Parts: sequence; C-alpha cells; structure tokens
Amino acid sequence: MNGIARALLAAAVLIGLTGGAAWLAHRPWFDLKRIELRSAGETGLRHVSAPVVRAATAGRISGNFFTVRLDEVRRVFEGVPWVARVSVRRVWPNRLRVTVAEHRAVGLWSDGRLLASDGRLFVANPAEAEVEGMLVQFDGPPQYAAEALRRYRSFSELLMPLGLTITAVDVSDRLSWTVSTASGQRFEMGRDEPAGRLDQRTRLLVASYRSVVERMGEAPTRIDLRYENGLAVVAKAGARPGSARAKKP
Repeated sequence: MNGIARALLAAAVLIGLTGGAAWLAHRPWFDLKRIELRSAGETGLRHVSAPVVRAATAGRISGNFFTVRLDEVRRVFEGVPWVARVSVRRVWPNRLRVTVAEHRAVGLWSDGRLLASDGRLFVANPAEAEVEGMLVQFDGPPQYAAEALRRYRSFSELLMPLGLTITAVDVSDRLSWTVSTASGQRFEMGRDEPAGRLDQRTRLLVASYRSVVERMGEAPTRIDLRYENGLAVVAKAGARPGSARAKKP
C-alpha cells in the first residue's frame, strides 16, 4: 500500500509540475518581443534590412520563446529576397537572433533571376544588385547556371592577358559556349569535347589575337574558334578582310 501511495503521489507531483510548466511557458513574459538581425559576414547586410524582414515575415512567425519552431522561422527567412543562408537561436527570455548570409549577385540570367556567387539562381530586384558592380548577362537553360558561372570565371582568367572584359555568356542546350566582351565582340567557343578543349581554344585565341588585330587593321567583331586547327574572323564593316590560322598551343 505504501508503494502505491508513493507512486500516486509522484504521479500527482509530476502532473502538477507539468501543468505549472505549461502555465508558466504561456505567460506573456515569454511572448516574442524582438527579432535581432545580424550579418554572417564582416561587411554587414546590404540588402536585407529590418523593414524588409518585417514586411516579409508579418503574421508568419507564431509562438513564444518556448513554443516557436526554429526550423519554421528559418524557412520563413529563407524566403526573403537576398537571403542565402540563415541560422536562428533563442535569446532569453523573449527574443530571437537571426544570422543571415546574403547572396552576392554576379550576373543576370535570361529568365530574370540573379546568379549568385555560389552558382545558385535567386529572385530579387536586379536594380539592387548593381550596387555591387556590373552584372554579367547569362543566357541558357537554368540547369547550367553553376556551370556557366564556372566557365565565366575560367574564360575571364584566361582572357586576362588581352585586357578583355566579359559582359555576357551564352550556353546552348548542347552546352556550346559563346562569350561577349565590353567592346562588342563575340567569341564562339563551341563545346568542351573532349574535356579541356575549351581551355585549348581560349589559349589559342590569346596566342593569336594580337596578330589577328594587326592583320585585320582593327579588333574583329567576331571570332569563331570551333575549328580543329584554326579560327575564323569577322571584321567590322570597312575593315580589311582577312583570315587566320594557327596551331593549337
């Protein structure tokens, strides 16, 4: 009988503690009063601001310090424009601390989305992205976004000796590449078959470019590198016609 009595007493105490904890957890002292917004980087937040966050999260975060679901809060913030990554933690007794990493826009995809520095496409106002510098124009199937960014960086590095700035990168359904420069030129690079062919063609372009310009009398408007051992050149109207042939470097 003593054992039963002790068990009943323990159960009653447990029920009382549980009810008390539930009552305490729902007191207004623990209602969420503030969301602290912090940057994950050293440069601070350039696009995600408190007013933007309030507008995007209004009515979408429920609960108090104890009951709010952090995974749901994280998903809400991940839907805010310019947000790349989010971490959320509770701060006693009635706050949340949200640490945000922003996307850094590199280019504008042909469907209107922005291309981030990690190769992901995201939706935001392109005009806001221009504060970070010129946006490269990308055109092609969206599934090639990450590859297009990698190719852009590779082309830019290889063309650096010529002082040419790439302003656009186009990729076809068959992964054939074309780049355009700030001076209005187009370079038809073709496909990377076999692997490494695109780098070979870019090096051929660099090795031949100055002699092509000298022979043509000015910079060509278009160079087609989709040939086995050379390249084809299109000059501006009025320029001396010519052609170029070069061995692969």
